[in-house]
Amino acid sequence: MAQVKSLAQSLYPCSAQRLDHDMRLRLLENASATCNDGSAAGYYMKESKGSRRWLIFLEGGWYCFNKESCDSRYETMRRLMSSSQWPATKTGTGILSPLPEENPHWWNANMVFIPYCSSDVWSGASPKTNQSHQERH
Repeated sequence: MAQVKSLAQSLYPCSAQRLDHDMRLRLLENASATCNDGSAAGYYMKESKGSRRWLIFLEGGWYCFNKESCDSRYETMRRLMSSSQWPATKTGTGILSPLPEENPHWWNANMVFIPYCSSDVWSGASPKTNQSHQERH
């Protein structure tokens, strides 16, 4: 792993090697973009100067479907329903790690982590279409 780190750092511009590794919290100012409790929704981002690659990670967290399940969720998993206790910075791990020995493929990409706080469902499937124009989802 030391060789991977050394190689990765040698390929990265010297001026950018001392960047802060933490992702910084950015809360949204749009009043309609909120968590379940009404607190502002947001995301964490770490910019990597000189990189054109982006990694966007949507946190999972299941959902609630009625008042009882949402009340229970709020009592047991409040961090998935509110941004009020999110820290100002977050250190990425795994695929969000800025360390080449932990994340040899994406360590120097621009990274966005979107915390889950709205108890809705996200889906990545889209139906096929016969239309002649290209659709974007």
